[in-house]
Amino acid sequence: MVAALVLSVISFQLNATMLGPAFYDIETELGKGSFAAMSTYFYLAGAVANVVLIRWSDYIGRKRVLLAIMALLCVGTVLCVVGTSLPVVLAGRVMQGACNVTFGLAFLIMRERLSGATFGVCCGVVTSVNGGVAGVDALLGGFLADRFGYRSIFLLILVIGVGGIVFGWRAVPSDEPGRTASDRMDWVGAALIGLGVAALILFISSGGDSGWSSPLALTFIVVAIVALALLVVFEKRVAEKRVATPLVDIDQMRSRYAWPLIAATTLNMASFMVIVGFIILKIAEDPDSGFGLDGTTTAVLFLTPGAVVQLITAPLIGRLAVRIGFVTVLRAGIVGSIVVTALLAVFAQNRSALILLMAALGCAFMGVTLTAMSVLGVTQAPEGKPGSLPGISNAAFGVGSSIGFAWAGPVVGSGTVGSFTTALWICAAIGVVALGFSLVLRPRALETGPTVVAVAH
Repeated sequence: MVAALVLSVISFQLNATMLGPAFYDIETELGKGSFAAMSTYFYLAGAVANVVLIRWSDYIGRKRVLLAIMALLCVGTVLCVVGTSLPVVLAGRVMQGACNVTFGLAFLIMRERLSGATFGVCCGVVTSVNGGVAGVDALLGGFLADRFGYRSIFLLILVIGVGGIVFGWRAVPSDEPGRTASDRMDWVGAALIGLGVAALILFISSGGDSGWSSPLALTFIVVAIVALALLVVFEKRVAEKRVATPLVDIDQMRSRYAWPLIAATTLNMASFMVIVGFIILKIAEDPDSGFGLDGTTTAVLFLTPGAVVQLITAPLIGRLAVRIGFVTVLRAGIVGSIVVTALLAVFAQNRSALILLMAALGCAFMGVTLTAMSVLGVTQAPEGKPGSLPGISNAAFGVGSSIGFAWAGPVVGSGTVGSFTTALWICAAIGVVALGFSLVLRPRALETGPTVVAVAH
């Protein structure tokens, strides 16, 4: 079961990690700014899908949603392979991005069927592929992009996606009738929160490109505010009339169990993840102010070491977090990530130092912080509504990533030594704010399913 869940997560994650070394190949063929646009819509789709589909899995079952979203990923990947224009590729990236829900579904399934240290270790295993498959994916992505073009990456992802569907269908247990919710899905709330999150991310994206006061950006932010305000009013009315279970428990979101986690997750992704997914790639491959490396070399030196470190540390951190608390681990990871980011800013033009520091970031952020953030959406959720918080906390990953690309694009776009250093210091400052929110977060007692023995044997 765990292996099948890991493969489903890998099928999604390769769409993020393998394309990094193909940065310049994508922009050469699809136009300047295409990589950032592909990333923005990719994470946008993941954010919207998380808030809707994870909650929907409470009603129709985790396995059904998992297999359906994997099928959608394969369709989107085909579009990315055959697409010769940016709009077609963006449509494919939206379908691929929706598969982000595999993370939340994996943690929910494991929480229901595993317990104790086994749950922690397996959560760490799933999280360990969040930065790639031991760096092999980034290395392979650079090799394929340099020799066959970026479309060859999507062909490989398609093969793995099909394998993930077959493996998941055979190995993931079907949902027991008693595990699904008996009432009906709040589709109006789903539409409102989906519209609000999408408009917010598009505001961030368009604001970074055309200006924050541009008509397009202002339209998006107005839509976001109106949709989210209507969501609050509608969800309170649903709760009062008890005609359905609200998609978002407003009182729960206002508690210290939830909103600090959402804020910290958003800020962590807007700072530390943008280093891994954008800033360090720009420094490594920029021919003028950077090191002028090709995709393969970039992967070998700057991406693979951190991914290997994450693969080793994440399962150990998961086991530790079950004993000392995932919130404690989150705080420790943020502190370590801030320190490493500050050192990256100081040594931004020292290749040897950057290689070592990116490996350290693989431990502090990818191994420690990401493990805690990924699981906390599940462990902080109220017992009667397991899918209510994970969808929203996972959406924060997409919102935060979009914010990161939006602010980092203009700063790093000039391609100067000063812009690289400035961007890294901004990341460190955002991380300090994220640490503040994590200190406000109140831990909830961890309870996991009792069926570990039967499942394991």
